[in-house]
Amino acid sequence: MVSLFLFLFVRVQGSVTGREFSPDTFSVREFHFYEIPLLNLQITPIKRTSVTPNTATYLRQKSLIQAPKKPTDTWHLVYLSRGFTGRTPADSELLLLQLNLDHNGNAYWRQWSIDHPQHAPFFWSVIQRLAKREMYLLMPPLFELAQLEQSTEAMTEKINQSLSSQYVDLIKDMRAADRTVLADGLLKEALKDFPNDADLRKLAGSPETP
Repeated sequence: MVSLFLFLFVRVQGSVTGREFSPDTFSVREFHFYEIPLLNLQITPIKRTSVTPNTATYLRQKSLIQAPKKPTDTWHLVYLSRGFTGRTPADSELLLLQLNLDHNGNAYWRQWSIDHPQHAPFFWSVIQRLAKREMYLLMPPLFELAQLEQSTEAMTEKINQSLSSQYVDLIKDMRAADRTVLADGLLKEALKDFPNDADLRKLAGSPETP
């Protein structure tokens, strides 16, 4: 009787499922294994299944993202679920929601990329760069801007302005929270993208460019 109880307990409460995202290839996979509840001790091998969205496959096929030739070892957690504790999402789910977005039976951002061949290369290069940095929180405003009817130049300018502004606000928040090391790392990344941005240079203590 005790062994049956333990079996059922592990079967239900020890089930661990989740999803992972590769910022290098935009591949998505689900995983599942069993563990001893409370101890979090894995007792079965991990089973993985590919669930890559059609949009992500299209981006890779059309070289709208830069995918390495060798398999990637970098995976970001999308969500994790343990037994009855519920589903715990991670920041990368913000991007997965967009990659899985459907409109009238079609993958929305796949179709957008087809309809906007001049806009797509710049847009997805920015999204992938942020994904590699795990800066998923900065993405939602960019997806909104990309949907506006505008020239490639106008979209590029608006996205750059939005992104640099978000970096400035985030760095200020990190400094206010006394997370100086993280703030400095963000500032270093931001200056790589926007070396002449006046607000970023001010945060870095550099003189503004004329």
